[in-house]
Amino acid sequence: MDRFDFPGASRAYGDTSGRTPFYTSSPERIDASQLTAFTAFLRRCTGEPLPDHEALYEFSVREFRTFWRCFVQWALGDAYSGDAEPVCIGDDCEHAVFFPQMKLNYADVLLAPSTASADAPALTACHADGSRVRLTRAELREQVARLAQALSALGLREGDRVVGVMRNDVEAIVSTLAVTALGATMSTAAPEMGVESIRDRFQPLAPRLLFAHTAARPFDTGKPVASNIAELAAALPSLQAVVRLDDGSLPSTVTQPIHALAELLDNGDASGFVWQRFAFNHPLFIMFSSGTTGKPKCIVHGAGGTLIEHLKEHRLHTDLAPRDRMYFHTSCAWMMWNWQLSALASGVEIVTYDGPVSTVDTLWRLVADERVTVFGTSPAYLKMSEDAGLQPKTQFDLGALRAMLSTGAVLYDSQFDWVRNHVKPLPLQSISGGTDIIGCFVLGNPNVPVYAGEAQCRSLGLDVQAWDEGSKTAGVGQLVCVNPFPSRPLGFFGDTDGKAFHAAYFASNPGVWTHGDLISLSPQGTVRMHGRSDGVLNVRGINVGPGEIYRVLNDIPEVREALVVEQQVRHASANSRDTQQVESRLVLLLVLNKGAGLNGALAARVRRDLARRASPAHVPDRIIAVDALPLTHNGKLSEAAARCAVNGLPVGNTAALRNPECLDAIRLHPALNLAARELPPVGETREQLEAHLQAQWEKLFGMAPIGRDDNFFDLGGHSLLAMRLFAEIRQSTGRVIPLAMLMIAPTISRLASLIWEDALPSSSPTLVPVRAGTGVPLFLIHSASGSVMECLALVDSLKSRRPVYGLVARGLEGEQPALLRVEDMAASYIEQMRTVQPKGPYALAGYSFGGLVAFEIAQQLRRAGERIDLLFLLDTYVDEHCRPWSAQLQRRAASLRMHWRTVRALPAARLPGYVKDRFTGVADQLRMRVGRMARRPEAYTAVLPPAMRHIRETMRVAMTTYRPKPYDACPIVYVRAAVLQDAYGDPLPLWRRVARAGLVVAEVSGDHSDLIVEPNVQFVAAALDRGLGES
Repeated sequence: MDRFDFPGASRAYGDTSGRTPFYTSSPERIDASQLTAFTAFLRRCTGEPLPDHEALYEFSVREFRTFWRCFVQWALGDAYSGDAEPVCIGDDCEHAVFFPQMKLNYADVLLAPSTASADAPALTACHADGSRVRLTRAELREQVARLAQALSALGLREGDRVVGVMRNDVEAIVSTLAVTALGATMSTAAPEMGVESIRDRFQPLAPRLLFAHTAARPFDTGKPVASNIAELAAALPSLQAVVRLDDGSLPSTVTQPIHALAELLDNGDASGFVWQRFAFNHPLFIMFSSGTTGKPKCIVHGAGGTLIEHLKEHRLHTDLAPRDRMYFHTSCAWMMWNWQLSALASGVEIVTYDGPVSTVDTLWRLVADERVTVFGTSPAYLKMSEDAGLQPKTQFDLGALRAMLSTGAVLYDSQFDWVRNHVKPLPLQSISGGTDIIGCFVLGNPNVPVYAGEAQCRSLGLDVQAWDEGSKTAGVGQLVCVNPFPSRPLGFFGDTDGKAFHAAYFASNPGVWTHGDLISLSPQGTVRMHGRSDGVLNVRGINVGPGEIYRVLNDIPEVREALVVEQQVRHASANSRDTQQVESRLVLLLVLNKGAGLNGALAARVRRDLARRASPAHVPDRIIAVDALPLTHNGKLSEAAARCAVNGLPVGNTAALRNPECLDAIRLHPALNLAARELPPVGETREQLEAHLQAQWEKLFGMAPIGRDDNFFDLGGHSLLAMRLFAEIRQSTGRVIPLAMLMIAPTISRLASLIWEDALPSSSPTLVPVRAGTGVPLFLIHSASGSVMECLALVDSLKSRRPVYGLVARGLEGEQPALLRVEDMAASYIEQMRTVQPKGPYALAGYSFGGLVAFEIAQQLRRAGERIDLLFLLDTYVDEHCRPWSAQLQRRAASLRMHWRTVRALPAARLPGYVKDRFTGVADQLRMRVGRMARRPEAYTAVLPPAMRHIRETMRVAMTTYRPKPYDACPIVYVRAAVLQDAYGDPLPLWRRVARAGLVVAEVSGDHSDLIVEPNVQFVAAALDRGLGES
């Protein structure tokens, strides 16, 4: 077994008696918990004293058969038939079989009338458009029975395999429960996954039915969902029918019969359905591995093991009860969706959401609006909330929230502190397990303290230990489970001899489950996670399968071999306790074919193809070209050795490698050590200047080498990076380079020429040639950023060969005063435009705020007698006061209700500060209405350089004071994002009112920022091309 001692991972607990808990439950809550009730039940059944949780845990793993028998009796009652004995046949984890004489029905237990009253809420499905669907337990049970009866009439039987590509909503839950109620097996995926990924998962199962959402949603990206479903159906020859879950339609290429879910529900007869019970170990769900070694493995989970493990985790570890309303942010592609589904068996109302996280506060708003009591999230979302400066405890009414769960990645100490300080004091439970066991190895506990950075306890009944080199260790070791447990998978589908199953979990330690995580245990029984130890990569809380990355790279001809590994980068922290604060980066090591080089174009293609064909999570942070990758003697690439080299760690056994000499080249590669690299001097020659600039670029982008002719924007550059780059160049060379010059000289060689030949302008130009061409030019006006750099992908996507000029904000570099009025900007820009096009007809386009300036330029040119052939506004919003009075009143009423809820929930001591904060905001709004700068800039601009922050604030003033007037020079082409920006409301009524010569509206999926990136930028470019062609 390879040993991994990550930096900071060797922390020893030592004497922990003086540690301060992050949270401790009150004695009253402990007395009232279900864990306390079950412990008392277990004492009565066994005569064991069980004085504390440590004793309970030790008993549960030592006498695991007694523990599970008593738990089934306590939790299930009479919801099963047959005999609970024998509890378990066999003592080794790999081959043990639980409850072979027991029968049950998973869906029947979840919806049992005895768990909670018939009119108790069971499900609230929240949609991205704000609508809600609510079902009681009786209503949900009836729908499931009706659909199950209808599916039975279609011939669906016990043991059949069913798959679903589903959004997280009512239809997905009803479908899954109906399928499992018949004893069939369900496997699910999400519509946002690529067809290749879904096909690789579903094809081996030879499914009989496919459930799918087919209607397009505003936030969908890429190919239409219906097209993907049609392609998938064609790739599943075993498929006998498709069940359409919504009102969408499928292409005529789908040859299988298509049934509408609504019609099946109408035709089903709930009274005629019999809730048959099946064997405890009959297959329930087939989940999928991440694709570490190729195509994903199909992991078969039994109904009984899944059910009782979830019941134990929900009732004992999370204390879920009919009083609770739980929301876990998940999709149908993740096992936490199945985990939350099972919470119905505890009488919990589950909340689902099928939309995007369109703003950082989306989930907090949902939690508040739905009065969620238990919120499941991830470290990535908590970090995003922290970085955005959110204050959930003052912004939202979180009075109902009593607990939070976090999974998907390591939850660091500082994040516990953030939750306590900015959300509320509550038990924040770090839970971890995975798809492999459809449950958790470590998780929360209502009766013991929470310590920052640690999971509260190990899962009852599972003998979880830290092992190193085949035995227990007091330090960091592999997470193993020594004893049998019911939720162990039945095996891999199609793995008839069990060899693949054995190799995945038991080859390292025979008879002992080896999970692939690194952990350490404290004397109190808490667990600290240290990340993954196997080939699965955890990127910002998402498990990424290298096999899927390799499959995409296989189609890029320049790439010969590849390995992708995680790099753990430590960050210095002022808090000495926060020793585990590290960042995970995805590093892609490439061996290129002869004649190929890692230039900007190839790096951009790798990133683009991975994002399109796999997902954005598969895009690496670093792409590095090397001469060779480590190989074992049998010719296999060694991810473990490459991982150690990337992290600067010794490799445990270099004798096992055919070419250990390649490790030093990886370990010392400059792209992995850019922060420590000393920049070469500016020098006295053009070549020395280029070498200096090259080092600056490589440090900025975190990749090397970068060629002298690689394009800044092709490498992923944007305006903020450009400002950082030019600030460093100014410091090293003394030369002030206007930001706009990067569009004229976007390569190292061209930038060096401008500096060397002293060809830099004395001030920042307002008019910048973006692209050469022929014919009447297109003038593209800057957004609130002051630059047009963010729209370069749009320009590159145009088929029109017209020249394109960009108009950038005056004062972008801070060398001139910025303009505060849209009218003044327009007048200034017209002067610049006339230097390249003295007379009309003019073509104008503006993205976001730039659309307001483009509109005003067109107005002023029209008054000057000029002809306007194209006015193209890309998702341009207006100030709230331009909207109809009814819309303004609705918005103000909603704002007042939100503030009233916040005030009522605030402690008295915090009320003055909150009121002062609100008055400051109102005063700033009044200042901006009269054309003055706000005293308090918007919070999100805090990370920007001062000049850029000032520009954004001036645009904020300009937008507030500008009032569009009727316009009749030409029709306005208005391209809007399907997802509105909540902060501004819908601007379309205003544009309809002022567009006297007509308004052409086109809607593109996604939100505001999605319009100028792939794939949506192609649709926007096509609309702009049509406008330019017609003009």
